[in-house]
Amino acid sequence: MSTGWVVGGRFAMLDRIGAGGTSRVWRAYDRAEGRHCAAKLVQRRGRSAVLRVVREQALRLAHPHVLTPYASCEAGEDVLLAMELVRGGSLQTLLGDYGRLPAAYAAEVLDQLLAALSHIHGAGVVHRDVKPANLLLEPSTDGAPRVRLADFGIALEDAGARVTTTGFTVGTPGYLAPEVLDWNRPGPRQDLYAAGMVGWRMLTGAGEPAPRQRVGAPPAGTPAGLWSVIACLCDSDPERRPPDAAGARRALGMCGLKLRLPARTPDGEPLQIFDHLGPPPGRSGT
Repeated sequence: MSTGWVVGGRFAMLDRIGAGGTSRVWRAYDRAEGRHCAAKLVQRRGRSAVLRVVREQALRLAHPHVLTPYASCEAGEDVLLAMELVRGGSLQTLLGDYGRLPAAYAAEVLDQLLAALSHIHGAGVVHRDVKPANLLLEPSTDGAPRVRLADFGIALEDAGARVTTTGFTVGTPGYLAPEVLDWNRPGPRQDLYAAGMVGWRMLTGAGEPAPRQRVGAPPAGTPAGLWSVIACLCDSDPERRPPDAAGARRALGMCGLKLRLPARTPDGEPLQIFDHLGPPPGRSGT
């Protein structure tokens, strides 16, 4: 596929900026809105994939920390979902660049993630694939991080039907709550477990967690209160986790951590979120 290709008479495709199992993400110029956007092309492989696209398309949940499509159209064998263009890479990228993050910075990221989860759970939606790669970041060279929870392709309405093959668990293994690995129906506390594992990664600097990962002892210098919140979120028994994302945020707030800027890693390195996209290639398709 070459640049300059126009989808639906509206979206001029400029350059490819990402890819997943059944999707590709392009930077595009939205002629109707007069702005650049992220154009996600999702393959339609049978009924299950179509249902996922329809579900993602419908999740227009306006919130500062949630990224969902604002427009869509057919694109041959694909469906195009247009979203705001988030330029700072993902939390996965940030962890790859810096490893372990300072406690107050990790707490700020976790708080924004929990705010997003509180919002979508209130709308009856379970994300089901919370992980660092699905937490996009706005560029910030010396300010606080701004997190956007993205990729609702396998989201499940809490009262809705599953769209996966019977007996097949969807998600990323290390972030799946034990009860989901045991084939129980997903629910909001699955997302809280995954959020806890995201926090575990930020505070330890470790790689991807293993299924049923043990939290272990807090890393040196980690406030006990913050680590207690992480351990509670990652409890193997969902009944011992916080009742909801709002409750987890309250517990996090009681840790009393204040983010001081500019932020630095535990090793003293300046912590910056760079623009990962740069200027668009050629003309914008106007």
